[in-house]
Amino acid sequence: MTPISRRGFVGLGASVAAGMTLGAAPAPAPAAGTRAGAAAAATGTIKDVRHVVILMQENRSFDHYFGRLKGVRGFDDRSGITLAGNRSVFDQPNGTGRQYPWKLSATPAAGGQPGPVLAQCNGDLPHSWSSQHTAWNKGRMDKWVSGVGSVRSLGYLDRADLPFHYALADAYTVCDAYFCSTLSATGPNRTYLWSGKVDASSYDGGDESGLTWQNYAQALQAAGVSWKVYQNAQDNYGDNGCAYFSAFTSAKAGNPLYDRGMSSVPKVTGSTPDDIAAAIKADVLAGTLPQVSWVVPNQAFSEHPYAPPGDGAHFIDLVYRALAADPDVFDSTVLFLNYDENDGCFDHVPPPVPPAGTAGEFLNGVPYGFGFRVPMTVISPWTRGGWVSSEVFEHTSVLRFLETWTTALGTPAACPNITAWRRKVSGDLTGVFDFAHPVYGAVALPATSVIGYATCGPLSNPVPTTNALPAQEPGTRPSRALPYQPNGYLDRLEFGTSGKILAWFTMANQGAPATRAAHLSIHPNAYRDTTPWQYTVDAGATATDFFNIGSGNGDGKYDLTMTGPNRFLRRFKGDATKAGKSAEVRVRYATASGTGKLAVYFAMVNSGTAPLTFTLTSNHYRTDGPWTYTVAAGATVEDFFNAAAYQNGWYDFTVTVDADATWSRRFTGRLETGSASVSG
Repeated sequence: MTPISRRGFVGLGASVAAGMTLGAAPAPAPAAGTRAGAAAAATGTIKDVRHVVILMQENRSFDHYFGRLKGVRGFDDRSGITLAGNRSVFDQPNGTGRQYPWKLSATPAAGGQPGPVLAQCNGDLPHSWSSQHTAWNKGRMDKWVSGVGSVRSLGYLDRADLPFHYALADAYTVCDAYFCSTLSATGPNRTYLWSGKVDASSYDGGDESGLTWQNYAQALQAAGVSWKVYQNAQDNYGDNGCAYFSAFTSAKAGNPLYDRGMSSVPKVTGSTPDDIAAAIKADVLAGTLPQVSWVVPNQAFSEHPYAPPGDGAHFIDLVYRALAADPDVFDSTVLFLNYDENDGCFDHVPPPVPPAGTAGEFLNGVPYGFGFRVPMTVISPWTRGGWVSSEVFEHTSVLRFLETWTTALGTPAACPNITAWRRKVSGDLTGVFDFAHPVYGAVALPATSVIGYATCGPLSNPVPTTNALPAQEPGTRPSRALPYQPNGYLDRLEFGTSGKILAWFTMANQGAPATRAAHLSIHPNAYRDTTPWQYTVDAGATATDFFNIGSGNGDGKYDLTMTGPNRFLRRFKGDATKAGKSAEVRVRYATASGTGKLAVYFAMVNSGTAPLTFTLTSNHYRTDGPWTYTVAAGATVEDFFNAAAYQNGWYDFTVTVDADATWSRRFTGRLETGSASVSG
């Protein structure tokens, strides 16, 4: 296969030679219960974390890896946006045809058969500022093939291909609303991880160099927090974010910026197969593991296509075992496993985007990000149990966690570079933890082995062999509470002069759990320009806006979708020249009488001069109904549904009226109670 590498194959020969000697991993470590020592020392707070390890791998999207994983927002997402022609977001344009996500499989050599190992041998895709923004298409999410330039953008892997990654997700916590920071390439996204911002030099996705603002390692150094980058400097694929900054590249031996940020781990001979993991293990056993560590693999184990994911799994396993070499260290460590960007691989969830003009978030009128979703698995005693968090995060969330943690320890290390908008919309990752209920010890994980570049390099890239929406693994998983409570509805139609018809929308983020801003967007599906409008609704706040659906914008016809976090969706369809113009449904959340549980209330409004019959149908979560309501002219009828009491907070209803077949309203989401729930 012919790679589209952003740097060329740095140190390829050495990487392959070293990689091919590793062989299978040793037997998995046994699981352990609660350790008396750790339990006795625990405070039940973030202060129990003594070490944070950040392992950022390369170039995989969330759907590409976890679209089929049970209980996450993957291929069974009923809240996906709609493309032109009323197509599912999964049904992507492909030239004159269409293509759904398809399972990567190897093209067999002469006389050979494709297999699950060789399915991982897929070459890289364009993933520059230009191609990423084109695939995004201003939020329409409909140019994954033409923007990236290959139908391979829609290829995915599953549990058969990624047993180790799936096992980590099943044992710990996976984040299904973790986005990369910018619609660009590796360098800018790693710059966000290491410093909290980029500038105009990052727009093309080129290698970062000569940056002069504060790197977060410098903030740690100034605060007296120990830190280190574990790397082989001669083969780090350009992934060490410290090396992007002049303060580090100009530092000499003896300067901590060089010694901790730029130098290589010791070379190891003998039975230890990997220098980086060996260095981590040595520091773990010596009691010198820093408070904060960044781990930078070499190219062969980075998972950057066409480095096989199985090889990345082998490296991750080595790091996992190195940390587990001392149980006390392992039981006080958080390992963040994330991916810098998506490599042009498809993801179906539109990333949050700032409103136009947001300070520090636009380059020549084009937003930096967020970028597309990427995998994030949080490995620690406080994230055990196969949880999912659907809270919105991106790479600066890792720095935010470090800010919160170091502040709690009394050694605050702040990152001044993160924009106010990112701080409002994305979280600090503390919401994925349950510090009061740790589960200590390592878990049994699948054995790993190395495929190697030498195996993948000669193979042809895979091609689609199927074209249907993939089935996601059935079932749910426990889900963390979220810090917002989005709501929204079409409030009314206003009829003006010269054919103007305004559809007024109300958006809200209210309720006891709402402590952080929620990003919402409204997507016109038809009848007008389909670029979505972006909104940031503060905690406890409401917002309103209108669309002109009149002359030249549908002439009264409308089809609009409102989206938000954690499968929140509203869809409004109708024709303002028909009887449905007098019908509306307004939604609110309140405690239901007699239950003490939060419920969703539907107020059916008839502003016309004749009675209307509303029918409310459950699309999912309930098997009863439908429910019918006759609303007199000029009247309102309200009813409620105990979603929190009976459906773990989830609801999904469609409302129609008898007098107008063009009119419908769909309401989907989850009521937040401040407590854990299950995935939808």
